[in-house]
Amino acid sequence: MGPNPLYEETADNFQQTTDYYVSSDYEGLVPPICDGIATQEFKRIFEPCVQPLVFLIGVSGNSLVLLTYIFTKKVKTMTDIYLINLAIADLLLLLTLPFLSINAVKGWVFGSGMCKVMHGMYSINFFSGLLFLTCISVDRYIVIVQAIKAHKIRQRSIYYSKLISIIVWVVSLLLSLPQLIYSKSKWLEDGSRICKMIFPEEVTGAVKTTSNIFQILLGFFIPFCVMVVCYSIIIRTLLSSRSFKKHKALKVILSLVLVFVIFQLPYTLVTFMETADFLGSQEMTCEERMRKDIAIIITNNLAFTRCCLNPILYAFIGVQFRNDILLLLKNFRCISRDRYARHCRLSRNFNTPVVMDTSSFTLYM
Repeated sequence: MGPNPLYEETADNFQQTTDYYVSSDYEGLVPPICDGIATQEFKRIFEPCVQPLVFLIGVSGNSLVLLTYIFTKKVKTMTDIYLINLAIADLLLLLTLPFLSINAVKGWVFGSGMCKVMHGMYSINFFSGLLFLTCISVDRYIVIVQAIKAHKIRQRSIYYSKLISIIVWVVSLLLSLPQLIYSKSKWLEDGSRICKMIFPEEVTGAVKTTSNIFQILLGFFIPFCVMVVCYSIIIRTLLSSRSFKKHKALKVILSLVLVFVIFQLPYTLVTFMETADFLGSQEMTCEERMRKDIAIIITNNLAFTRCCLNPILYAFIGVQFRNDILLLLKNFRCISRDRYARHCRLSRNFNTPVVMDTSSFTLYM
């Protein structure tokens, strides 16, 4: 299935492993590595250290993106619409982090309703984020490779992008229905509570595994292949161009895709390997299960980190976006007019090209 922030199920998994050893080899003596304490201690230390930092940076950056589009930057192209929706999706995910940090320290104390919300918000963001990146890739392909067609649909591009965005959110919601329906909190024998997906008895392991594989393919590999094809054609087109400035126009979007793959792919691979182990009916040893659970914790938080990197990419790569941020700060009187004027003069003096001016179709023509 798609990534899930609370899918680790470490305590429950280790409880099952403990039962296995109690009834077979150890006759009541539970090996220390099977009790899940080491994994829970790692999670209790690791997540509260990483997640607050990701939350602060990500919420600040993505909020700044939205404020810039609201107050200083005009929305003129399909890419603008997709970037706004991408920032919204990242914010929705980041808002779950405070709950997850508390969960790492105290267990799940928010009830089954909030458990469904946390699972659902993460899953919806996973699918919508990747689909919006796919939409951006297709849009750039049309603008750069199919320039004549892009010019013809320019007048209705905003309408098309809004319609596509609605479709993306609906599809993401439908793909996240298993998380929204079957997620609930569960009491463990030690008195603690966890938040996990609990399927009814009539849903067999084969059905769940098939669902997992389907969502992995649709939620990552197929959209990723679309992006690879689009950008391969775009790169080939730009290489035949005489203007090297056009290469810089791709840096922002290419960076967004690469960051997504680098930070999201590890969790997808871990989930895929876990599904493959289930299909092969492989019995995990205690040490293997502990390594798997720790890998899920690390790669899941790595996926969270991606959400705070998109605004940083805009700020450090996109010159036009930096100008928009400074204009926003000037309008809110966070910086003086003189400082803003000095920055504008420096930009003109260095003749810095606009790396990603999404408001202009002629940039790629």
